[in-house]
Amino acid sequence: MYCKLHLVLASLLIIISCGEVKKTQEKVLTIEDKLNGFWERIGTIQTVKGKAVDTVYIKDTDPEYRQIKVFHKGNVAWINNVYDPSNDWKSGSGMYGKFKIDDNIITETISHATGGAISWLWGGGIDGVVEIDDKKDVRPTPFKFSIDNDLLLYDFVNDDQEGESLQTEFGENYIELWKRLPDVTPNTSKIDGIWKRTFEIQYVNNIPIDTISVPNDGKLDIHFRLNGRFIYQVDNTGMSDPDDILWWGHGGYGEYGFIGENSIKEYGEFFSGGQYFPKRERRQEGSPFGADTGTRNFDFYNDDLFLQTQLDSLGNIYRGVVYSRVK
Repeated sequence: MYCKLHLVLASLLIIISCGEVKKTQEKVLTIEDKLNGFWERIGTIQTVKGKAVDTVYIKDTDPEYRQIKVFHKGNVAWINNVYDPSNDWKSGSGMYGKFKIDDNIITETISHATGGAISWLWGGGIDGVVEIDDKKDVRPTPFKFSIDNDLLLYDFVNDDQEGESLQTEFGENYIELWKRLPDVTPNTSKIDGIWKRTFEIQYVNNIPIDTISVPNDGKLDIHFRLNGRFIYQVDNTGMSDPDDILWWGHGGYGEYGFIGENSIKEYGEFFSGGQYFPKRERRQEGSPFGADTGTRNFDFYNDDLFLQTQLDSLGNIYRGVVYSRVK
């Protein structure tokens, strides 16, 4: 009897200890983990003296408007689909930069932009360039924020001159309301992450003939790819002039799907920058991916460096780009 009791107690201890090990092995999500991924702007919460007084939903006021934002490992980018033929830029606007979190404050430091957002970095207003001057120093911009499951609240902190003018412009403080976008693909892949273009390779008859490095101070080509969604921003301001359409850069948002272990097809929904690229309907779940940007093939040199090639309609390589991982 005594031995049997010891055996029962020993078994219970083993079960309890195994449960504790399993519990300690479960990952505790940090606030940055919860922020990681793609978000879509769904509305604006208007506030007066720090209290919410009204929520205006985009679907009710401007159902065609889209703005997508992505956070990943200290990097942030956003893009919208505000197209206005009267602008010098003919597609939407976007930005790229870094972020850091301190308690309930997230500070964005934007360094690059496309479309009308360039005017925020170079002078003039966000709705149009009044005068292009030298590029301004990067300006860290703080926001109060909170995350409630799949909702993100982004509160503009109006405690400096720029904030006061923002408050005057809108008549009151406001909070951006965002909703998390679900993953398109359930599993991560080696293409997931943030990538920066470092080289471009020219091809003739499928044979590489020349390699061109991308100057850091001339062009920034940055790609976010996470679980089937992408945002990219290409800032050309370091290698073109304001009277050149290339000055306004190029960007895009959409979804992608694998058609092989190292090949994807992208479905671009809307774009930013100087050239006009037609908007497309939201991709419906289960519908095939479009091939507007062609098939992209990847040849990984290692986990942090790959060659991306694109094929023409005849199946010949016409462009190669080398990307390195941004850590």
